[in-house]
Amino acid sequence: RRGRRPGRRASRDGVAVNAWRLRGEAGLPRFSLDRRITVLVLLLSAMVIGVVATSSIPVELIPSGFSSPFLAVYVPWQDAPPREVYDKITLPLEEELATVRGLDRTVSVSSTGRGRAYLLFKQGTDMDVAYREVRDRIERARRRFPDDVEQPFIRKEDASGIPVYVLGVAVDPSLTHTYDLVQNEIIMPLERIDGVASVVADGLEEKEILIELDREAVAAGGIDVYALAQSLSDDNFTLASGNVRDGDRKMLLRSVARYKSLEEIESRRVSPALRLKDIATVTYGEPEKRYRVRAMSKPAFAVVAFKEGEANAREVSRRIDAVVERLGANPRLGSIDIIPLFSQGDFIDESMSTLLNSGMIGGMIAGMVLFLFLRRFRMTLVICLSIPLSLLIAITVMHFAGESLNILTLLALMVCVGLLVDNAVVVAENIHRLRRDGATRRDAAIRGAGEIALAITMSTLTTIVVFLPI
Repeated sequence: RRGRRPGRRASRDGVAVNAWRLRGEAGLPRFSLDRRITVLVLLLSAMVIGVVATSSIPVELIPSGFSSPFLAVYVPWQDAPPREVYDKITLPLEEELATVRGLDRTVSVSSTGRGRAYLLFKQGTDMDVAYREVRDRIERARRRFPDDVEQPFIRKEDASGIPVYVLGVAVDPSLTHTYDLVQNEIIMPLERIDGVASVVADGLEEKEILIELDREAVAAGGIDVYALAQSLSDDNFTLASGNVRDGDRKMLLRSVARYKSLEEIESRRVSPALRLKDIATVTYGEPEKRYRVRAMSKPAFAVVAFKEGEANAREVSRRIDAVVERLGANPRLGSIDIIPLFSQGDFIDESMSTLLNSGMIGGMIAGMVLFLFLRRFRMTLVICLSIPLSLLIAITVMHFAGESLNILTLLALMVCVGLLVDNAVVVAENIHRLRRDGATRRDAAIRGAGEIALAITMSTLTTIVVFLPI
């Protein structure tokens, strides 16, 4: 007897510990059954707030705030050969950019008329700081560039760099002042839209004064082409020239030297015996193009709109749609056909609806499979109803955390639905087993959830640990 007493005491202690663990792990089921009205009100409140959050949460194509660790630098130098671009553009640029912090790799390309440098940064680099440093290094390198090098450009890959809207504009060939008409009637109304950062017209070029020299006439007249180009560029200007005081009045002076017609340019003397028209052909038109864009058998171009960094792409697309409808009714644009080619809002809606439809189909198939194996309609219904309720709570948290619905977050929600169904099936099956063994509904619900609470929590945490770094 004395030998058995410690074993009995240990057994009773083990039962007490297990009972204490069960009571701790079954705390949430026990609270839910003891406070049914409270839990019901909490669930209804969560559903109402979730519906409101779902209707107001921003919808985007990709997560906002993401910036790729990549920058591209373009330095145009008109008509320069690749070797000259390499010696006078690419090498000075590489030497300055090599001092940027966080730079992992640089790839440069020297081609006719431009030099390019592609910068790849290490993971974790603050791209806003990197952008400012690259801009500073470019300004240092510009002091070593030739004087006729144009303004360098820096391209940063982010969500705002994706066009939010693209319009195809087909123009009647008989229209003469296309550039001014499109700028005033199409581009300017689009730029006024709230959320639109900039609007550019690809393929639309402003007319210029084109002077084509006759090589033989230039050689016969002994004209220095470089000196002639410099002289012509210095002719057409408007310059502030100080001020003049007349009593108590102060008048500002402005020197204006502008050509008023092609005839004035053609009559300009390039030497005592020659005028410009004797050695060149002067025309007013678009510069020579190496491409042609046509739509519906007419010359065409594309109007591309970009959104502001924090603007909602869906809302901006809808505002542009409304403006495009008004443009279609503009009588001044009667000879211009406007066709929407791409709308990021429509693309977002299509992508989101595809994901949501796939999720709904997957949920229906999961419900049918559950009913096939469980053979209990009420249990299957409880598991299926837990999916939309959990999604509403998750979207509520995302809304107040400042997140948005996009391709990545929707895929994450789909993955979580799978985890939710797994845990719900295990809990429901354990409750059903205890109920079948004779336990009351209350005891089966409390014990069924409490017995496996630790197990399903640990199994879920293992999945979270895998996805957390991502």
